[in-house]
Amino acid sequence: MKTDDEGRLLYRLTEEQPVDTLVANVAGDAGITADGRDVRFVLIGDEPGPTLFRIAGDGLLRTGAVIDRDRLCPRQPVCPVLVDVAVQRGVLVTIVKVRVEIVDLNDNAPTFAAPEVQFRLAESTPPGILFPLPVAADPDGPANGVVGYRVSPESVEFALRVQNLSTGDVDVRLVLNRPLDRQREQRHTFSLVAFDGGQPQLSGSVVISIHVDDVRQYLPRFDNASYQVLVRENSPPGSIVIRLHASAAAGATIIYSFSRRTRAVYGNVFAINSTTGLVRLIGALDQDAYNLSVCTVSNSNKCPY
Repeated sequence: MKTDDEGRLLYRLTEEQPVDTLVANVAGDAGITADGRDVRFVLIGDEPGPTLFRIAGDGLLRTGAVIDRDRLCPRQPVCPVLVDVAVQRGVLVTIVKVRVEIVDLNDNAPTFAAPEVQFRLAESTPPGILFPLPVAADPDGPANGVVGYRVSPESVEFALRVQNLSTGDVDVRLVLNRPLDRQREQRHTFSLVAFDGGQPQLSGSVVISIHVDDVRQYLPRFDNASYQVLVRENSPPGSIVIRLHASAAAGATIIYSFSRRTRAVYGNVFAINSTTGLVRLIGALDQDAYNLSVCTVSNSNKCPY
């Protein structure tokens, strides 16, 4: 019998077990004689514990539902469910505190928001330039979550740079290794593969299509590759975070937008003006740092990643 730091009876249960799976003998572990006549067991406490489990007169704790850890605790390293067992013997009631940790199965493969992402690069783009790529999502716990990326097949022109950020996000970028030659190859196509840490290992991919434009074309480009901004924690909604600026060919319309992932994760905290590049705060700040991906497109309102 194990207990946690708070003295709760500690049990572990693998997710996705069928209803009525035996979790533990709470009565026996708590030293309670349960003959079904003199002792009554009742689950109390906050949800979802009383919904996920049940306990009968024999003091055996069983599942009351099929537990999907990825919905209960998406991407969390530990998934505890706390339940209290009220033990009634006559007029005497005692409480046995229980902690059930839900063990993750690698039942999700990494997925990308779209099956294909297309980029347009000028033939004159210098080597060393980095381009942001989409990141994969995986609701499994960290051990079974996304642990790496690779390109398939490997490319001579392009390489991959993966960086873990202090925010907990992952920055995946494509690096141009050598000058592009539009006469030799006008389009480069390969897959960005995300793989997880499970056994067996699962993976997902997105097709990356890069169109090489004529050297005379001038594609939109930010003044800087990255920006770092300090924002006060108590800044009210409407506060200006930063004004971004990109350049393009004369007469071209530049549209600023967050990437798909930034919109999905931080769209309730930050907003960007598609015309001016002004980023404003629209919600409360509850993290130490944020990593926002912004792209510019000319005469289009779709961010490619």
